[in-house]
Amino acid sequence: MSDLTDSFAALPAPVQALAVLAHAHRLQGDAERAAWLFDAADRLHPDEPVLLCGLAAAELGCGHPAQALAALERMAFGMAATGSSRLQRGFHLLRAQALVGLDRRDEAAAAMRAAADLEVSA
Repeated sequence: MSDLTDSFAALPAPVQALAVLAHAHRLQGDAERAAWLFDAADRLHPDEPVLLCGLAAAELGCGHPAQALAALERMAFGMAATGSSRLQRGFHLLRAQALVGLDRRDEAAAAMRAAADLEVSA
């Protein structure tokens, strides 16, 4: 199994169910409901990087870059423990999108470079 799968499998079953529902809503284009469900999952199991990544993506889908960036800042603290380069790339790419939405283009470019560096080293 991948480290992301292991991280997800370690979550309590109710949190997994909320995350799966949230992801399904995001795929169906319902970012508002996805954000609400990811937020609920985060309240039950705070600061889990996999959940915060989903929350950030959903917030971006809602047009809320500041909320996405807040989730990503919380995610950064727990991300080192996962050791997942895939999760780290996702973090940097989502962070770049949020920063563009906040018109912080230099920081967004740095986040994109960080994601590209991980692609090269992976």
